[in-house]
Amino acid sequence: MPTAAENSDRSRYILEVNGITKDFIAPLSFAQLAEFDFKHRTPTRALEDVSFSLERGKIMGILGPNGAGKTTLLKIISTLILPDKGSVSVNGYRREDKIKSSIGLVIEEERSFYWQLTGKQNLEFFAALYGLDSKTAKDRIDELFGLFEIDYADKRFGKYSTGMKRRFALMRGLIHNPQLLLLDEPTKSLDYATALELRNFIKEKLVRREGKTALFTTHNMNEASDVCDLFIILHKGRIRAMGTQDQLRHQIGERSASMDEIFVKLTRAV
Repeated sequence: MPTAAENSDRSRYILEVNGITKDFIAPLSFAQLAEFDFKHRTPTRALEDVSFSLERGKIMGILGPNGAGKTTLLKIISTLILPDKGSVSVNGYRREDKIKSSIGLVIEEERSFYWQLTGKQNLEFFAALYGLDSKTAKDRIDELFGLFEIDYADKRFGKYSTGMKRRFALMRGLIHNPQLLLLDEPTKSLDYATALELRNFIKEKLVRREGKTALFTTHNMNEASDVCDLFIILHKGRIRAMGTQDQLRHQIGERSASMDEIFVKLTRAV
């Protein structure tokens, strides 16, 4: 039976990642196919022994170079792929259905939307996938349109601007009212003003006002510094550093270092 301290930790941390390791087998090369060589395939380690906890109401930035394992980590947390080792707990649950009901995954790709349907019709479809009845879905969609200040919901999705498509991606991730948001470069390819508006929306409305918790990947160090409360720096699938910006500064021994300087120093030190 859990102790009082264990129950307190469960209520404090919405996400616990324990010893996650993941290998991928590279696709066969043409030479291997020609020689029928199906055995000599070296696995690539995407993540190695990754462990951390995330407190409720915080925004954690996952930073790292291309190929560091950021997106793989989000997909494992969201149960889209399974780890080879380790475990993930969300809200104290490890069951896939319980985890899925607690998280909202927002990725940059828009292919999961139906471009000939309207924005509203898309959200109605995703609400049905999450098992929301028609009245609950309508109320939730109306609530999200108010939250995101959407005035034209009946436009075909393919005709929305990139910024509006990102807003609908966020609404899709929020349709079932999850407590934990997994945001994979949500402002990528947006112009400066739209990106600033969107990240302020995430920080102020979704996290501060709505009480959500967020895991946020980005290559923009200024954006990370502005939005996130604490950081994990991934490099070659391993955690190089973790903590607040001041804690990371202390680790590299530079009290006034910017996130760019922290990132470069920690990733080049390997």
